[in-house]
Amino acid sequence: MDTTERKSVKTVTGARALVDGLLREGIDHVFGIPGTQNLAILDELRVTPQIRFILTRHEQGAAFMAYGFARAANKPSVVTVTEGPGVTNMVTAIAAAHKGNVPVISICGVQESIMRERDATQDMDQIPFMRPITKWAYSIPYVDKVQEAVRKAFRVALTEPQGPTHIEAAGEVLLQQIAPETTAPAAYRNTVPAVCDPSQIDAAWALISKAERPLFVIGRGVMKEQAVAAMQKLAEATGIPAAALQYSPDAFPTAHPLALGPLGRNGFASANRAAPQADVIIAVGAHFDVFSTMYKYGIFSESAQIIHQTSAPGQIGIVFPVALGIAGSATSFIIGLAERAARGKARKPWFDVAKARADGEAELQKTLKPDAEPIQPQFVAHMIRKVLPKNGILVVDAGNGGKHVRSYFKSHETDSFMCIDDWASVGGSLPIAIGAKLAQPKRPVLCASGDMGAMCNIGELETAVRENIPVVYVVFNDQGLGNERAFQNEHFGGRYFAVDYKNPDFGALAKVFGAHGEHVTRPGDLEGAIQRAFDCGKPAIVDVMIDQNMLAPVVHRA
Repeated sequence: MDTTERKSVKTVTGARALVDGLLREGIDHVFGIPGTQNLAILDELRVTPQIRFILTRHEQGAAFMAYGFARAANKPSVVTVTEGPGVTNMVTAIAAAHKGNVPVISICGVQESIMRERDATQDMDQIPFMRPITKWAYSIPYVDKVQEAVRKAFRVALTEPQGPTHIEAAGEVLLQQIAPETTAPAAYRNTVPAVCDPSQIDAAWALISKAERPLFVIGRGVMKEQAVAAMQKLAEATGIPAAALQYSPDAFPTAHPLALGPLGRNGFASANRAAPQADVIIAVGAHFDVFSTMYKYGIFSESAQIIHQTSAPGQIGIVFPVALGIAGSATSFIIGLAERAARGKARKPWFDVAKARADGEAELQKTLKPDAEPIQPQFVAHMIRKVLPKNGILVVDAGNGGKHVRSYFKSHETDSFMCIDDWASVGGSLPIAIGAKLAQPKRPVLCASGDMGAMCNIGELETAVRENIPVVYVVFNDQGLGNERAFQNEHFGGRYFAVDYKNPDFGALAKVFGAHGEHVTRPGDLEGAIQRAFDCGKPAIVDVMIDQNMLAPVVHRA
């Protein structure tokens, strides 16, 4: 190209090219906080009405909102922060995305080149810092690499197993001119999942056909592919009961007659009693987590044959050796098994699911004392499920309160439950719920956490109020660290240390923020308080004073 031709090509800034790349990927929300080195991106978002920018009060909150949005929308999301402390503040949520296989793309600033390696303010080597908690981290050296970096960030984030990626650039790079590219996503990344090998599905069906006590174990991969209805039909056609992994009880909603509920610690007794008896375990869309299995035999029999299907082949055989590992889409595996099942006779379930569920529910109900004061956390968990509409989304924080909620949560629909998979980061539930509500505005969203979690990101309540994002926040307030009390009680002879403190009245605090707030001390007031929180049409906190001594088990006991 000669000089005349070069001058005739329209150019844009690197920041504009970056934002256009986000538009091509279908990004319609960006979460973050402006800073010196990402202001060029914010300036372009200012004139991009297709993307709603959510200004948060902390970078961790921004990244957790992106996490919740990506999970609820089932698509990638974006967070942008500035260099140095902006990056270090957001990493807890990015690590959660890494552990939970959530495609969050962080687009951050970095110090200008003239400032680097001179001990400048906010200067640090950010890429080595980000590499252990992302699938790919890259510092864009010059403007010609901006568009390529955006493409790769999405390509890598969406390649199985999915997860976060990180790109960064200094303001000087983002303000330079570049010829825009208009490459569509289908031209630089695969958009159709690979199918499972038919011969392996034949082998799986042969093992299932010979099994006396087969069991489906369902993971989030089935939900990600929107294959839950097909999975339910397969269970019905084969008569095989289904348990769900701890982090995705809604992958096989517990309202289904063949649903045993979630496995493992704080799971359902019905699932934990059936699973050890299974001789063939068919794990579909599964990533085995420690809460479901404790990474040892017991919940699964050592003699059981495991068929493990996943879209991420590197996850096969990590925890348990398998009789058959199958890589490919959950949808193709389910359809393949259904086709083979249709050629034979349906069998009766080997396990009485209805009785096991009824027995487990009776045991749970025995623990409920609706009139007890202080209020029992089990009663709060029970009331959350009672008041939350069937299509509602529940976001559960780590800690004692979250464990109780998981034990009592019965799912009616898919994509109705979130926790911070395999990271257990206290404090993420409120911003995750805000992100989820933005992704699914027509669905009610409730988050639940302990009082420590409430204090971690309470500033994001202002974000919810300012942006008119009506989430309900139920706080299990036991004036301390209930989860650590449970561990100190179990393993340290009840010698409690550094687990007690005092809290503000979270209901009153909510009102100061401009939200709806209530402080509940009597069990008879709880149901009405949660219902009013949903009905008020704005962000709301229900602060529930609970019994310090009612602690969830720290280990699974069969």
